[in-house]
Amino acid sequence: MAKKMFEFTLEMLAGMEAQVPDAYAELIRKTGLRTEELTDWSRKAEHMRIPLDPASGVYEEHDGYFDLPHIDIHSIPVTDFPLYSKWSYDRLYRYDMIKQPDVLMFMFLYNGEFSLEAKRANYEYYEPRCIHESSLSPSIHSILASEIGKEEEAYQFFEFATRLDLDNYNRNTREGLHTTSIAAAWMNIVYGFGGMRSDGERLSFRPTLPQRWTSYSFQVMYEGVLLGVTVNSEHVGFKALQGGTASILVYGQEIKVDAAGTVLPLGEGMLA
Repeated sequence: MAKKMFEFTLEMLAGMEAQVPDAYAELIRKTGLRTEELTDWSRKAEHMRIPLDPASGVYEEHDGYFDLPHIDIHSIPVTDFPLYSKWSYDRLYRYDMIKQPDVLMFMFLYNGEFSLEAKRANYEYYEPRCIHESSLSPSIHSILASEIGKEEEAYQFFEFATRLDLDNYNRNTREGLHTTSIAAAWMNIVYGFGGMRSDGERLSFRPTLPQRWTSYSFQVMYEGVLLGVTVNSEHVGFKALQGGTASILVYGQEIKVDAAGTVLPLGEGMLA
């Protein structure tokens, strides 16, 4: 994220200098930003090391993570959970288990920069090591599981995310609601089963339908246009409910959505 911060800042400043030079000059005056600083940010972004095992394609959680002793998280007695309330920190961080999907979260946020094979390799490596004691964890696993074709796992994690407090999965609902997981219920449907991705140049969708459902629908605002999305066992429909026309990608195909709407065959199981 630090690398992305430098790159985004440099990109925005370059665009500002080219398009609104007077405002850029005023920004430089107010902040005292120096050319040497821009050069330094660029050098840091270019040389920042992202630990990756080239043989497996797995990104390392942190330096030294691959050298930590492995523990089968399913061998831990359920009465020990939540571990962060029962185990000391030196015991928790002794092993290669993780609380939340750090690497997978990054792959979700910058989805278009990673291949399907990279997502699958990292999902299959980190999922068995994640104890899901973060309320954002099950939804991110559900979204990526859906993308790589693990449909049953995707649905199980969806239930985990939506019923986290109702079923007191983490044995800590008494301490307060997990609002992150509440928001994740929406994300599970839109980014998971709906296959929406918003990190590219254009909003894109790859909808699928869980086997236990007959249909679902949702709305998103994109470039001033309110899009209505409906998915059933045969078709996926897109309609501009307000605001004119929008150009989006569906299963990699560019379509223009207007008030009349567009209906396409459901490409269930199609992968990126």
